[in-house]
Amino acid sequence: MKPMFSAENATCCSVLSVFGVIFLGIMGFLFQLPAESLTDTINDPDDPAAVAQACFTATMFYAFMVLFCGCQSWLHKREQRAQIQLQ
Repeated sequence: MKPMFSAENATCCSVLSVFGVIFLGIMGFLFQLPAESLTDTINDPDDPAAVAQACFTATMFYAFMVLFCGCQSWLHKREQRAQIQLQ
């Protein structure tokens, strides 16, 4: 199987996705509590539990992207090893 993205793009996507998982996971946790600084303001969301669920859903998407881009990076490494062995 050949990689669909370059090694640099896969690595960048993996790093950004890891930060997305961390950030959205924390935000979902804080909305689920509900944290006073996020839910007791003038512009607070009407349903903090729904916002927390949306954050957790996005976290799952970013976790999938970490796995997908990690597999792309692994395919690049495997392809490089195969090229070295053929030479």
